[in-house]
Amino acid sequence: MSELEKQPEPGRRSLVGRTVATAAGVVGLAAAGIAAGLELERRLVSKARRRVHEADDEPYFSLRSGGPRVVTEDGVELHVEVDEFAEDPDGITVVMVHGYALSLDCWHHQRAYFRDRARVVLYDQRSHGRSGRSDPEHCRIPQLARDLAQVLDEVVGDGPVLLLGHSMGGMTIMHLAQDRPELFGDRIIGVGLCATSAGDLAEHSLVPVIPGRTFARITPPLLTTLIKLPQIVEQGRRAGSDIGWVVTKRMAFGRNDVPTSMVEFVSEMLAEIPLQVVADFYPAFAEVDEVDAFDTLAHVECCVIGGVKDTITPFTHTERILELLPSAESVVIEDAGHMVMIEHHDQVNAAFSALLERSRRAVPSR
Repeated sequence: MSELEKQPEPGRRSLVGRTVATAAGVVGLAAAGIAAGLELERRLVSKARRRVHEADDEPYFSLRSGGPRVVTEDGVELHVEVDEFAEDPDGITVVMVHGYALSLDCWHHQRAYFRDRARVVLYDQRSHGRSGRSDPEHCRIPQLARDLAQVLDEVVGDGPVLLLGHSMGGMTIMHLAQDRPELFGDRIIGVGLCATSAGDLAEHSLVPVIPGRTFARITPPLLTTLIKLPQIVEQGRRAGSDIGWVVTKRMAFGRNDVPTSMVEFVSEMLAEIPLQVVADFYPAFAEVDEVDAFDTLAHVECCVIGGVKDTITPFTHTERILELLPSAESVVIEDAGHMVMIEHHDQVNAAFSALLERSRRAVPSR
């Protein structure tokens, strides 16, 4: 082999390195979640980051409670936390179901708001947060719906329930409505869906120049490559922390002046999710088809919240849900991104509070 023929090798290795490092910044954002691959550092390292409006000193990750041990049918232990409400122990229980690559902590603002208004149950989805790791074949929405049903049975009890779901959590609730419609009406009396989708996620690409189905096809093997090259991914993360921070800000939020602490909060949650978990769950989103849920959901109080600037589950998915569920209260937030319940927590809390009151009024008639 001539020297000329040997020459492309270093360039090719460099291209692979650049591709992998860049992919780490977008691939985990695919479909219904936010990039878990962007394990961003929590410090401000540039003037650009210091210029971001810093008006929020919220003590994130500070809300904690005990909870029972729940072991799923396939042996995964789910981390559960319960905020009891002594003033109305037999009243409605609010169950919060988080999304892809996050943890129960993403509900920080809603938890702080509702813990003085109702009993609140939160749990980490399998392979997320403090919950145990799942076999990859069980990292699918139908299994998440079965996990939710088990939490309802073992933790919530027989009283009335209000379910709140963000992104993958919303898909979990919708699938439960398909799989267990008998739970909705007498037991589950209200549902809040936030920045989620009922299907067709394979048509969506996070990279505008790549068609959705092509993006969905190339992401799994790319994730497999990333998992096999942890040193390159880590080097890319360290070298591009500023860029990654901006990517997270722009893809997770809609406001230009979003507080730095909110971006850092989301970044820290993402940093806790192993890339293998991102890969295990990613194929689930191409399979999402929850259209049959809406006949059931039409029989309970519902609220659907969407951000017009959501790049993860685009606002068109919220519009489709509202078309399928015209009886739901619609909350459209113009400058909100995917993490709407953090970015615009006051509006989201107000909408869910109104949903709670409507659900409470519905209890006697059911």
